[in-house]
Amino acid sequence: MEDKIHSQDKQDARDVILDLNFVPQWARKPPGENHYSRKDFDERPRREERPRREGRRDDRERSGRPRRDDRPRRESREPAKELPISVSFLPEQKRLASLVRQIHHSRRAYPLMDLANLLIHDEEGYLVKIEVNKDAPDFYLYQCKKCKSVAASEELIEQHILSSHLEDLYEKEEVETEPPAGNFPGVARCTKTGTLLGPPNHHSYNDKVAEVHAAHFSNMSLEDYKRFVETVKDEALVEQWREESRKQTVYRLKSDPEAEAVDLKKAELEFKKELPSMIEKTHRAIVPSKIARVLDDRDVTFAIKRVWSKESRFPLTLSFSMRAAFRHMHLHLFKAGKINFVTHIKPHPIKPQDTVPNIAEVLMFLKENPGSTRQQLLEVLHPSLDPKSPEAKEALKPISWLVERGHLIEFFNGTLSVPIGRQRR
Repeated sequence: MEDKIHSQDKQDARDVILDLNFVPQWARKPPGENHYSRKDFDERPRREERPRREGRRDDRERSGRPRRDDRPRRESREPAKELPISVSFLPEQKRLASLVRQIHHSRRAYPLMDLANLLIHDEEGYLVKIEVNKDAPDFYLYQCKKCKSVAASEELIEQHILSSHLEDLYEKEEVETEPPAGNFPGVARCTKTGTLLGPPNHHSYNDKVAEVHAAHFSNMSLEDYKRFVETVKDEALVEQWREESRKQTVYRLKSDPEAEAVDLKKAELEFKKELPSMIEKTHRAIVPSKIARVLDDRDVTFAIKRVWSKESRFPLTLSFSMRAAFRHMHLHLFKAGKINFVTHIKPHPIKPQDTVPNIAEVLMFLKENPGSTRQQLLEVLHPSLDPKSPEAKEALKPISWLVERGHLIEFFNGTLSVPIGRQRR
């Protein structure tokens, strides 16, 4: 796996720089952004769903403004469903490869949990693994093979593919036609976007309503969306609609530029024939973090959000995955003070009496003063030396030799410690 990662990402991962200058866990500031903080997935009741407080007068005048009850109500949404799925996190390969290179280069030991924190707060630092629980064998996930988006229903993933990947097969073109003929007393308009939808008696009206609904309001039913459609009797708006209707969007197969251009409805009908080959029905899906944050299935997104909220405070599942990956990539893990560390140099204890005097002196000092820095060691063992002098650099050379061979551990913050072998029972 190590060779594969190093060869595959040799060029790309050079641009991936992750800051390994950690601060203590307790000193971390709360993350500035929740990757899954979209309001669509808030499990609390929305404002219009909460009970109204008693004692408010609804009959008082409000400077001529319409009463709130007369305004269109926002959609009341059902809370997210509990799905029989488990969510965990994996390190993203390029980010992991970058970490490994920096660990190799620095020759230092880093806290495993801090490395996991680094990735979980990187928007592209992890993958989301979604698995169906073993006690729900009849439940399936549906994954888009193109972008790895996932949903708990086949209908939702089909809608996603139609809206997101139609233009992978079709070239979209704008053409001008003759304006619609006929007498139209009024024109329908979306009160949310201001889009003119056409006269309700025109053959294009229903298609236009469905198009605007799918593009902007797919989180509500079509019938609920129609509450935001008004009919305006205004000749100027009718003429504006006629002029806008001259511009039509047509679709042409990219694989056959000479093919006849068709409208959206016909393009979707043809595209639907390809859907079965673009969907994977599975009990296990791995989703890139960027895709996981914009899933069309709010129930799956809610499940991810809930686990990510815990993981962002204590990245347990991600650290387990990283531990296994590090071992596979021949890095070494050890525990010090109940904290797991990772390094590419295997700790190798050595007895001071088995070394030359200047090395034995360093080992004895650090054994008695664990957590000291090079500067502190120099101040105690060679107080007369200028820290910037060649003599000081020469005096510190044994430390580099000891670190390279695992006889000393240099931690991420520059502190040094002597590895202690396990006591045989």
